[in-house]
Amino acid sequence: MMFFIAAALMLLLTVAAVVLPLWRARVPERAGSVAANREVHAARLKELEEDLANGRLSPFDHAAARRDLERDLSAGPDHDATLLATQPRKVTALVAALLLIVTGSVLYGFYGNWRVGSEGVQAASTQAVLDMVAALDKRLHSPAGQGDLQGWDMLGHSYMIMGRYPDAMQAFAQARRLTDDSNPQELASYAEALTLSHPDDSSVFMTQAMPLFEKTLTLDPHNSQALWYGGLGALKRGDKSLALQRWNAILAQDPPADYRQYIVNAITQVGGTPAVAVAAVSIKVHVSMASAMTASVTPDETVFVYVQPKDGAGGPPLAAKRLQVKDLPVDLSLGDQDAVMPGRVISSYGAVTITARISKSGTVAPQPGDISGRAEWSKAADKPVTIVISKILK
Repeated sequence: MMFFIAAALMLLLTVAAVVLPLWRARVPERAGSVAANREVHAARLKELEEDLANGRLSPFDHAAARRDLERDLSAGPDHDATLLATQPRKVTALVAALLLIVTGSVLYGFYGNWRVGSEGVQAASTQAVLDMVAALDKRLHSPAGQGDLQGWDMLGHSYMIMGRYPDAMQAFAQARRLTDDSNPQELASYAEALTLSHPDDSSVFMTQAMPLFEKTLTLDPHNSQALWYGGLGALKRGDKSLALQRWNAILAQDPPADYRQYIVNAITQVGGTPAVAVAAVSIKVHVSMASAMTASVTPDETVFVYVQPKDGAGGPPLAAKRLQVKDLPVDLSLGDQDAVMPGRVISSYGAVTITARISKSGTVAPQPGDISGRAEWSKAADKPVTIVISKILK
């Protein structure tokens, strides 16, 4: 309890010191898409610090406790250059928090929990986090760590938070190699790190980063990060039609109210008509465990139930809930309101896969020995889903 009280006090100071200057400041008029990208990450830093200070255990818990952001967003001037120059500071707090919520939660879930328990609040300080990142870097650069995709992804996001963009590029480059450029989120993360590593060279964004955002959208047309940056790039090329199409695609995912209002303003300012959000989706799921598995689990072990796109697009789950074995069997619903990343929702997809997994380690990443079950759901059929947890992961 003392940890959370201390964390809350630190949060008030952090938010006052970081958010208010960021929110009120104006970017120079000459700033373009590169400046927008930089500001996107500035807000991500604030959100990650908040998440770490709160001590969330996983993206699943954080998604359930996601706060509704209620801030006034003033509309900028009506010309394209100023749209890119003055407003990204505000949209970043709404766009960028998506990845950082997940990153911060995973980082804490893997490393923070045991430190707080064994060493106290002081061990979870900023220096402790830096030490953990350094330890992670050392482990991944050893022969045993070269193939740890999740570790490289975590390291890349950690370096992005620290402003070490070239180091983040190297981490995401390794993640790209491990996935053979088949994971859209790794491509988007690398493209962002690449852009921020060259803040004074907009040609890098257009000639090197933009092709990666385009490839991301080929692999996952719903990727909100690539849609936003892809819209900025299209606008910079003078292709307002494509920019509007991509930003409207974000609106179709029913993002949080303030983020939606900002995108509406941006679309309106370039002469477009904002899209109407699709109807929210809620999937009814019955989860049980095969009787043969009873002897191999304990009542307090963690059960993750999560939704992923059926097309195999990477990134965090679309929606998730965290339970315990003692809760089974259980009837629950998973819908847009359970989104792990606001704006990346079930209703944007025609078909999804739902997984229920007993985590023997309590971590969000699947591990050998976990017990899993899976089912598919389609928007066209919209029928309840039954999952039996019965398969032991190798």
